[in-house]
Amino acid sequence: MYKILGADQKEYGPTSADQIRQWIIDGRVNGQTRVLAEGSNEWKPLSERSEFSEALASKGGTHGLRPSSGAGGTPPALPSMERPSGGLAITSLVLGIFSILGCVIVASVPAIITGHIALNRSRRSPRQFGKSGLAIAGLSMGYASLALLPIMAGLLLPALAKAKAKAQQINCVNNMKQIGLAARIWSNDHGDKFPPDIQAMAQELNSPKILVCPSDSSKVRAMNWSAFGPDNLSYEYLEPGVDEKDAMQRVIFRCPIHNNVGMGDGSVQMGGQLGRRPRR
Repeated sequence: MYKILGADQKEYGPTSADQIRQWIIDGRVNGQTRVLAEGSNEWKPLSERSEFSEALASKGGTHGLRPSSGAGGTPPALPSMERPSGGLAITSLVLGIFSILGCVIVASVPAIITGHIALNRSRRSPRQFGKSGLAIAGLSMGYASLALLPIMAGLLLPALAKAKAKAQQINCVNNMKQIGLAARIWSNDHGDKFPPDIQAMAQELNSPKILVCPSDSSKVRAMNWSAFGPDNLSYEYLEPGVDEKDAMQRVIFRCPIHNNVGMGDGSVQMGGQLGRRPRR
């Protein structure tokens, strides 16, 4: 393989010997064109390379060729043998588009990094890596998405917080349903009367973890009943020991955080569904 030195003093190639012979025939290079063989560090005129002597001779050596536009007999510049490689710039552009569309965290920083690398390569060797337009576009979108991140966070965080609060309230309702069911099971085994306190339902509840509301940060979930105490209970037991028949339409349990209430019949109503705050 060989490299050719054009009239603009830029290197072109690598290219094969057969291609250079074709250029000799086409009159695009002549005996004075300087060539660098693979594995060599010395530029030599084609006329000093024996592998091209036959082609030069058939074309008339260094005479009778198409006039050169370069100074000192140097042939006109040859077109680049390779298409510009702009893969990294394209990658930066694609990542920049994704970052603008919402994938800020995963796409903006890679878009900026690849864009800077592609831009430096393009400025250093535009013929090899193409122009810098795509890299600049990817960089711009990457930086723009980072600048917009606080605004996007300001829009998303309240919605996420609201969704989290709603999920916690639903989990609280599920906890209260289990407590209400445990109370009714205890009542069936004890003369149709509700238990005197929460801890009396230890066998029916199995674990005291559900006695802490998911939104109650002031309480700690007890791992077992031997460690259970007031600091492990969020829910209020409003009617201890009440007769089950009298408790059907009465509020028995209450969450002070969500205002969810558990009725004597085992149903649970969410706080937002109550017409008024339940009385104790």
